[in-house]
This record gives sequence, C-alpha cells and structure tokens, in this order.
Amino acid sequence: MDIPYTVTARPDTGLYNAKVGIWLFLASEVMLFGGLFSSYIFLRVGADYPWPVHELGVTLGFINTLVLIFSSVTVLLAWANLKLRNIAKYKLYLFITILCAGTFMVIKSIEYRAKFKHYSVTLTDGTILTGHLPHGYTIEFGEVKSLSLTVAGKTAAIDADPVRHVVPWIKGELPKFKTESGNLISLDATSFQQLKNEAKQKATEKAKNDGLKEIPNWTIKLVPEKSLTFVLPPSQLLSRPQPGATAISFRDGTTAEGIMINDKMILEADAVDLRATPDKVKSIAWNEHYLGSAWKKVFIEKRDHAIAEFNERYSDGKGGTTRDPSKSATHQKHMFYFKLDAEDHDKTDSHTGSPHKAEASVPSHDAEANSGHQHPTVVLDRKDIQFFSNFTPKLNSYYAIYFTLTGLHGLHVIAGALVLAYFLFCNNKMMRDDPERLANRVEVGGLFWHFVDLVWIFLFPLLYLL
Repeated sequence: MDIPYTVTARPDTGLYNAKVGIWLFLASEVMLFGGLFSSYIFLRVGADYPWPVHELGVTLGFINTLVLIFSSVTVLLAWANLKLRNIAKYKLYLFITILCAGTFMVIKSIEYRAKFKHYSVTLTDGTILTGHLPHGYTIEFGEVKSLSLTVAGKTAAIDADPVRHVVPWIKGELPKFKTESGNLISLDATSFQQLKNEAKQKATEKAKNDGLKEIPNWTIKLVPEKSLTFVLPPSQLLSRPQPGATAISFRDGTTAEGIMINDKMILEADAVDLRATPDKVKSIAWNEHYLGSAWKKVFIEKRDHAIAEFNERYSDGKGGTTRDPSKSATHQKHMFYFKLDAEDHDKTDSHTGSPHKAEASVPSHDAEANSGHQHPTVVLDRKDIQFFSNFTPKLNSYYAIYFTLTGLHGLHVIAGALVLAYFLFCNNKMMRDDPERLANRVEVGGLFWHFVDLVWIFLFPLLYLL
C-alpha cells in the first residue's frame, strides 16, 4: 500500500506530508532554543557578578558563521540541481555541505579544547587571575603513618576502594601494610577483597548481636612499614584540604593523617580581572610574591587611560558624562581587566629600574600554552585561593549556558550532516526510480539545515559580540 502525499502536495495544505512534519518539528525547536535564549538574557540581566564580556574568540566564531552561511547556499544548490536532474552537481553540492558541517565541528572542537586548557583562579579578595597550568595542580601530603578505610555495611556511594583511589597516588614504591591483626599484606585487589570480606563478616555479627536492623559501616586501619607521601590533584579528594590540614579524605572515603608538604598552584598568568575586587589597588595580586608593584603600575596606567577615554567619548560638555560608567560593562572591563604581557612589564620596569620577582620567573616561550606570548609564572598559596576552574560550565553561569547552547547546536549540526550524508550515499536506488521523492527528502533536510544555520546566526552575536 502506497502512502499518499509523499511526493504530491495535499489539496488542503498545499504541502506534502514530510514538509508538514518538518514545519511542526521546527516549531518545537523554536520553542526549545527560544527558552534557552531567554534564560541566557535573564541570567545576564540579573547576574550578581561582572558578566563576562568579549571573552570568546571572535575570529573562530566568525569563520564558523561564514562556513554555515556557505553551507546553506550549497544545500539549496544541491536541491535545485536534483530537481533539474543534474545528478553530478547535486552530489557535489551536497558533499560540500557535509564537508562544511565537518569543518564547523572541527573549529568548534578547537575552541572547546582551548577552554578546557585555560583556567580561572579566584583569590580570597575577589581578584581573578587567568592562565594555564603547565604542570597541572597537585598537592603533596606526607608523613602519613596510618590509613583508615571505611567499608560500607550496605550499598553506598562512598565505599573503601584504596587500590583504585589511594595506591595510584603514593609517591615512590608501594610498601607493605600491617593490619590490625598484625599481618603484613601487599595492598592489592586480592588482599583488600579479603580484608573487605572479613570486615563485612564482623559488621554482620555486630548487627546480629546488637539487634541492629542495618549492617553498620566498619573501619579498617592499615599501618605502612614506612611513612607515606601522596602527590595528587585535589579532584581526587572528597574536599579540598584547608591550609595546614593534618588529614585528607580520598574519593573512596579513605582518610590519611599526616602533614601538608606543598599546596601551591603554579599558574602562567595571562590576565588579571579586578572587577569583583572591593579595593583594586590593594589586591592580593599585587603581593610582592605574586605580580608585585611593577604590574600594579601598569594596571593604574591602563585604568586611568580607560577613564580618560570614556570621559572624552561621552562628555556632556559640563564636566560630566552622558553615560553612567558604572553601568557600562565594556568600560568596567577596560578599567579593571587587563592582559599580562611581558612587553608591558618590561616597559614599566625600565621606568623604575627595579627588579621584580614575577619577571624572574617568566617562562620560556611555549606557543601552545601562551599563544605566542610570554607570561609571568605566579606561585599561588592555597590560603589565597578561593576557587579555581577551567573555562567550563563549572566556572560560572555564562560558560554553563555557553556550553549548553553551543553543545546542543553542535548536536543538531551532526544530526543534520548525518541525514544529508544518508541522502547522498544511501539513496541511489530512489534517485534512479523516484528522483522527485528524493528531491522532497533533500528539501526537508535542507529546511532543517537552514534552521541550524539560523540558530547560529543568533548565537554568534549573543555570545561572541554583545
């Protein structure tokens, strides 16, 4: 049985079935992205912190815009040539469209990769330093003379698994451990499973003897033959240890008691953001062990220049301005956000003639990390760090919705490209027997592709330019 109106138009709507379906589907898509765009606007208007302005690379975004606009033209040409039965040109233009989709996603992956490698560190006074962590961020915790492992009595999110969560971070060779019964064991999967079984058996007996309804947790204590030192990223702990901490808890709940040997972050700083700092000229960033007075002088010069430029541009001729500088996000960024360029630092030092600790630790040229620039290496103390994250949804609401919107759009690009690729490579039989029906399929796919391009036309200025 043939399904009616797959090729010819319905008399009531003037559209064939697939076209009616795609318009209904695109209406639901409009509601989806409309809600997300509205959420972005409300978050930006109601933000209680300086909203990021002009932080995304406009060049890559603009190239992607041109790529998608070009692909909209080629998909239209593919459909037109199929209607005219110019099969060779139809295949060429549709292939170019798919190639444009691949190019878009490659460029987007480059942009995403840069965000995951770039970090923002918020200091305790609100100062934000951004840059790269060439060696990652690790803490060193040593003189550990015992481990406490908690075996959960029932299924739980946190249950002792030291072989997976503790052993990999031991510095040096793995020693043997003495159990509470006095046995020496090598802490591997087999020996720990035996300890775990014994612990559960003891917990079960205790629950039975005490009349408990649930099996309680059981603690196992292990004493290493020699004191341990752990070197690990804070992400492997249940919570970041406070300065001077004498104990750390691993992700499986294992607790180690000792002393904090090193908890410093080595950051190749490329920018300072003082918009959220109450007293800009007393920022922790100007600590002599961090950026120091030389960079402070650069900041003051650029701040004063930005103020003078704003006053000149928006002067009302009466000693005031026609715009409120405190309500201009762009002006606030020009005043209180500046990039750390070794060239500016050298110029300032040439005026003062004074050495600077940050200058002494300027790293060697690293094109990948520094994008062709040399930035000061800052060793931050844990006590001065309030929060840090790479430029991912964890950082703030802006990047959360940036990844949500662009990620969802990227999935639409991939889905549209796969559909068009199916039409190109898997519909040869339909092309021979019923080319008009294939043309209708390509038209429907093209309508979806135009919608994907239109969404990006809204995304680009909203996220990159405004």
